[in-house]
Amino acid sequence: MKYSLALFILLFAWSAADGQSLEDEFEREVRFRKNGMMVLGSWAVVNIAGGLALRANTAGTTRYFHEMNAIWNGVNLGIAAFGYFGALRMGMPESAFGLYEEQVGLDKTLLFNAGLDLAYVAGGLWMTERAKNIDDRPDMWRGYGRAVMLQGAFLFAFDVAMVLLHRKVNVPEYLSFGLRPGAPDFLSFSLTF
Repeated sequence: MKYSLALFILLFAWSAADGQSLEDEFEREVRFRKNGMMVLGSWAVVNIAGGLALRANTAGTTRYFHEMNAIWNGVNLGIAAFGYFGALRMGMPESAFGLYEEQVGLDKTLLFNAGLDLAYVAGGLWMTERAKNIDDRPDMWRGYGRAVMLQGAFLFAFDVAMVLLHRKVNVPEYLSFGLRPGAPDFLSFSLTF
């Protein structure tokens, strides 16, 4: 409890010295989240349109590859819409620390998703390997597997990029893990998760 109070006082003092308002930082956070969901939504729309158009003109493994890209990105489009409108409805936190907690929560979600994305890639690889050993619709397994690997790889890159870019948007450096130059090193250790 003592450490939480000391951390709050330290963060409050730094926030007063920084000159950035909580409203400015909140707007940056909302803009960051909306832009991220626009990227994901654009990827989804391109994959749905391309997948449906190319599916109609191909056969075999390629047809199933495009079909799965369209199916997968129907889900991505829903996630992007949910995330975008969630950012619009995001309420202004009462304090800089509240905003920081929101940002840490987003980072944790993105990192968890990055782990799932690697599982998608592994699942797609398993599907393509399974296609070599079955007689029932190997083209479907191979095409779907390749699409799942592609989508998992994109989502992994997207989630990792979002986390890395989010570090630049987080509430100013007085609330980030890296303290201002000249601050004692032991404090940065105590703020590390």
